[in-house]
Amino acid sequence: MEQKPFDIILIGATGFTGKQAAQYFLDRAPSSVRWGIAARNPKKLKKLAEKLDLPASATFLVDTLNYEQVEKVVQQAHIIVTTAGPFSLYGEQVIKACAHYGTHYLDITGETEFIRDMMDQYGDTARENGAALIPFSGFDSVPADLTTMLLSQKFDQPKRLSITSFYSIKGGFNGGTIATMLNKFETGAYKKMNTPDVLLEHHEQKIHQKEDAHYFGFRKKMGRWTTPFIMGPINTKVVYRSAELMRRKNTPYADSISYSEHSLLGKRYNPLPYIGTTLLLAALQTLGPKAWFRNLLKKIMPAPGEGPSKETIENGFFKLKAIAEDEKGNQAGLQMFYPGDPGNKSTVFFLCESALLLADLLETDTLKAGFLTPASAFGKKLANRLQAKGLEISDWLSS
Repeated sequence: MEQKPFDIILIGATGFTGKQAAQYFLDRAPSSVRWGIAARNPKKLKKLAEKLDLPASATFLVDTLNYEQVEKVVQQAHIIVTTAGPFSLYGEQVIKACAHYGTHYLDITGETEFIRDMMDQYGDTARENGAALIPFSGFDSVPADLTTMLLSQKFDQPKRLSITSFYSIKGGFNGGTIATMLNKFETGAYKKMNTPDVLLEHHEQKIHQKEDAHYFGFRKKMGRWTTPFIMGPINTKVVYRSAELMRRKNTPYADSISYSEHSLLGKRYNPLPYIGTTLLLAALQTLGPKAWFRNLLKKIMPAPGEGPSKETIENGFFKLKAIAEDEKGNQAGLQMFYPGDPGNKSTVFFLCESALLLADLLETDTLKAGFLTPASAFGKKLANRLQAKGLEISDWLSS
């Protein structure tokens, strides 16, 4: 393996999520891992470096729209981790440089349509140069991706596998997430959100969409009101991408697979959270394409670089319960839990631990190259690592 000055460089380090990621590396990265930070604002970068007690040699000034600056940083590290979104605005040059120089890459995007464009443009280059490009390494879409992989392993070569995930979450939105969501409406990318196979390259994996994928109403089996999970259109596509990649590795999930996600809201006699969320989702779908509505949200929602309070981040959580069923009616269940705001604490946890696992694997030559998913890149190694670091994973089956 070619020697480089750094194992990991974090791009976007001065943003709201980036600062959390930098702190995570400071607190938890082994001393053997050489890491640095990069950002485009020199004052913010210097201030953060001083707070982290990082030397000047471990800081890099980079404008992610400037390819010459990006490639200089990319050549310094084995792994680039980036939190600088929206990625459809600020991500392409980083992906391009990583693919060209054989540098591994992780991000926290949920922009499936953008990643499809990147796959078409840089996928072959990444494979030729040995770069593992692993987007969707945050709350979108590590829990969904690993849950599907782990559940599929509980069945013996099923012909048809249907998986339904139910989320309970508590947390807030940061400005970067809001900016990404609004950018999807501004660019028209939202029109492809209901295209489940957008990330499939070879279409060798059969998928069957569940009839209840857009279900609103009361779930007797769960004893709760449910709506479609807001991240479902992202996670579903990543799950299907993993299923295709696993099939090409001769470890298929099933001949045909379906996956859907839902939010658990309220109790049997309290539908108010369900009603409020339903109205919010309807407003986003209907009014999101309207410029005046997006401008209103920009005024009242957190701006890029802003986000929930420390108290909100620490007091949040996500809990996922998933049920898988094969064509014979056999069922298996799995649940996950992690404390902390999903969009912030969980995302940073998944991203940074994925990067540290990747750093451990640099000498092993076990990584495939090209555009991967968390499950297809790491398999059960990632689940085991996250579980050892605090992610609760257990079998579960609703009665």
